[in-house]
Amino acid sequence: MKKLTLLLFTVLTTISINAQSTYYRNHKGDVLTEKELEEVEQKMVEKAQKINEKAVVEIEINNTSVSKDSIIHDFGFHVNLTGTSMTKSRLHSLKNKKLPYASLVGLSGDRLYTTELEGKPTLVNFWFTKCKPCIDEMPELNKLKKEYGDRINFVAITYESKEKVEAFLQKRDFNFIQVVDAQSYVDTLEIQAFPKNILLDKNGAISYIENGIPYIRDENGGMKIGEATELKNKLETLLK
Repeated sequence: MKKLTLLLFTVLTTISINAQSTYYRNHKGDVLTEKELEEVEQKMVEKAQKINEKAVVEIEINNTSVSKDSIIHDFGFHVNLTGTSMTKSRLHSLKNKKLPYASLVGLSGDRLYTTELEGKPTLVNFWFTKCKPCIDEMPELNKLKKEYGDRINFVAITYESKEKVEAFLQKRDFNFIQVVDAQSYVDTLEIQAFPKNILLDKNGAISYIENGIPYIRDENGGMKIGEATELKNKLETLLK
């Protein structure tokens, strides 16, 4: 796919251990404050608009992870000299449409066909074993599974191998149907940020997309995973 010009700079951003301070680190290792990041963005805008006054510069958050009291975001600068806003991932373009058909591999080697998810609402979680936010939200996801049981399909999809997932599940509980070796499907949906939770209605159409259960501050000012309130509310609506 060709654009007139489309530049993507992937940058790691870091919130410091001090919960009140936010820092951003670029791919060169330079650490920026929020104000400094805004200045960098403004310079990019000014530079791009010298070429075309309609040029667009946008920041997209692709991933969020947490290490101790630090939150790490992956984001990119998108610069388009045509003045067109960036194109959303294929997943977002499929909102209110059916999840693309696929024959996926289950943990036990059985096949899961996406058409089998139709008939009742579905929660699909995209994750991987080294993703801390993925791990942090698992207890909340397990609570949803326990509460709703077989009224809802609960499916977890990862690009990682059966062996890695089996080793992980020996130490931690994740009570969803497990799909492994799904790199091709993850790429098809253009998913780059994890975790990713999507809800399907009874017809298999995508009704809701979430980047993961949000973090909240605990009583000591640190960060902890919140409750899956939004997901639960959406599931209740889909069950009506």
